[in-house]
Amino acid sequence: MMIKTTQAVLLSTASFIILPSYANSTNQETNSPIQFDGYVTLTSKYISRGLTNAPENDDLAIQTGLNLSYNNFYVGYWGSTLGYSYAELQGDKRRKTDKLEHDFIVGYSFDTGRTNWNIWNATYFYPNASNTTSNEMGVTATHQFNDKNSLSTSLSAYTYDVVYANQGDTYLNVIYTHQLNDKLSATASAAASYFNDNGKYEGLELGDTKREFTYRFSSIGLDYALTPELGLSGQYIFGGKNRYNEKQKNLGVVAFTYSF
Repeated sequence: MMIKTTQAVLLSTASFIILPSYANSTNQETNSPIQFDGYVTLTSKYISRGLTNAPENDDLAIQTGLNLSYNNFYVGYWGSTLGYSYAELQGDKRRKTDKLEHDFIVGYSFDTGRTNWNIWNATYFYPNASNTTSNEMGVTATHQFNDKNSLSTSLSAYTYDVVYANQGDTYLNVIYTHQLNDKLSATASAAASYFNDNGKYEGLELGDTKREFTYRFSSIGLDYALTPELGLSGQYIFGGKNRYNEKQKNLGVVAFTYSF
């Protein structure tokens, strides 16, 4: 699931989400109120919110993001190949086209001084599966301290029960970015969650929630601009715990991104 710059792709690592501009845009600013940008990424693994023990895709994943904005409003799409399909897990026949995640986002972004505010709503869709289309609402604040340093904080929550989340499940992600030079930047991040232990699928498909408040993961990363359109990223994830109180392993991820 996830808004993503090259670094955010690794951190989404989905499921959403840091979302400020949904993609790494190489477009120059114009006087037009309508802007379109996007990217395609190859990543060594798709890790959703620090769940390194159970990657969304344990092999090479192809991910894409598209963003269309009009003044402060925008609509976005993010998609990824998966290593599984919910439809097959629910007993349906195996179809390659079901091993996909589709995220649809609408939002409103505005600035107050040095801080950008991004209010967004994301719908996560998995083909031919039951009770898996979820909705998450969130806000992301990115403060630019100076030309080289910024801090982005994102808080979001699920709005209703699905087989992998309960209504009210809340996710907090903080990312600090330091621009080392005109091509290289470094990031440090940390994430935490509140897991609601009451829901329609609690004790069933979702399992039994054993930890309400938990540290999800922290990470360090580098992002290098090969050209204005091509980027190479690396991130090392220090695993925390999931809703079942299971310790997640440490893991490195690399990604190659083409932005347009």
